[in-house]
Amino acid sequence: MIEREIYENGDLVITRCYGQLTGAELIDSAHWMIRNFEVRIRPGFSQLFDAVDADTEQVSEEDIHRVAHINLHHGRQRGSFSMAILAVKPYPRALARLYKLLSEPADIRVEIFSDRKEAFRWLGKKDPQQTAPVNEENSQA
Repeated sequence: MIEREIYENGDLVITRCYGQLTGAELIDSAHWMIRNFEVRIRPGFSQLFDAVDADTEQVSEEDIHRVAHINLHHGRQRGSFSMAILAVKPYPRALARLYKLLSEPADIRVEIFSDRKEAFRWLGKKDPQQTAPVNEENSQA
């Protein structure tokens, strides 16, 4: 399952994956991000993609290629943004490394972290979980 929380009036998107994750969910999530750009999400936004609690065994390299293709060919109007991927297990980290490599042509800056605090530091954002819980919007894929 994938859930998103939007903070800072659309400047920060926190995407949380948990349970059994499929490639179709990732593809739907990429389309959601594109559809909601400039509606809920602002140009130059930052994203934390938290996959720590996700079971990614059903996600293939082909799925990651498809998401990258969607970002490159359908998400170009959104411009550049930064994404910190939070993953600790070997397979999700391998998928994250592939996504990072494939995201360069779409002008998506990606880094991979195992520590949430470090991920927010790299994004230049404060972790909303460490401050007053102001959830501006919550939406599920």
